[in-house]
Amino acid sequence: MLGGVDLTLKPGKTIYVAKNGDNDNNGQHIQAPFETIDYAVTQATSGDTIHVMPGEYEENCPIVIPTGVTLVGHDVRNTIISPPSSASTTDIFHLNGETTVQNFTIKDFFYNSGTDVGYAFRFAPNATVTSRSPYIQNITVSTQGTTTSASDPRGFASADAGKGALIDGSVVNAATTNPSMLFHAATFITPGVDAITMTNGVRVEWLNSFTYFANIGLHALQGTLGKANDGTTFGAEIRSIGSASVYGNKGAEANGTDTLMYLIGHNFAYIGVGKDVTNDKT
Repeated sequence: MLGGVDLTLKPGKTIYVAKNGDNDNNGQHIQAPFETIDYAVTQATSGDTIHVMPGEYEENCPIVIPTGVTLVGHDVRNTIISPPSSASTTDIFHLNGETTVQNFTIKDFFYNSGTDVGYAFRFAPNATVTSRSPYIQNITVSTQGTTTSASDPRGFASADAGKGALIDGSVVNAATTNPSMLFHAATFITPGVDAITMTNGVRVEWLNSFTYFANIGLHALQGTLGKANDGTTFGAEIRSIGSASVYGNKGAEANGTDTLMYLIGHNFAYIGVGKDVTNDKT
């Protein structure tokens, strides 16, 4: 300790992932990167940053981001994540507290209504949020239903396209006082399914972000389990600023006594038309 500063504290390390990498590398130098993101997160601890170089990454999902770890793609257009086609009905990311995911495109996964699996983002089971909620920035989620046609090129009618996010307070650890997620510059193209679902005592910040072709773009539900499954804290709150819901069936729906939406400068464009993109002004 010198002048009140703990000199023993060390900054987090940077871990690299690249298409030409190898999981037998040490991962801590750009010339010795790991090959897969799902392996890199197992080598990361709080304070670490995982930097993913450009490329399309087929990953074993869900990818669980440890507490305090930041996952950064090189850029949103050229750093792409998808699951293998043999296991495409899956969640992509499970988030713990103090995590960040930014600069990725996520695609080619599907939703199973029977098991409620198939979200790009959700809390990891028993996640604890202490100082900062998970932060999702510069993300594109682009999915489609399993059955497409010339009249329904995105598979809107299939209702099994991958969903954007489930923010469910019932699954977090009881030590979490404020289960929340923050989305900034996120675009969720989720034809025929809900883009964002919030329930059981959560808060969501939705900033400069967009939903396209969703059944419901922003969906706040009362819930029946409560925060951390305590049976007392229900509902959901969202603050949307400078965002938009485009095409699809409904732009936003608050369903329940304890649901609340602040939609500040939120644009609703062609809502109610489902998959129709003719933009008929009538």
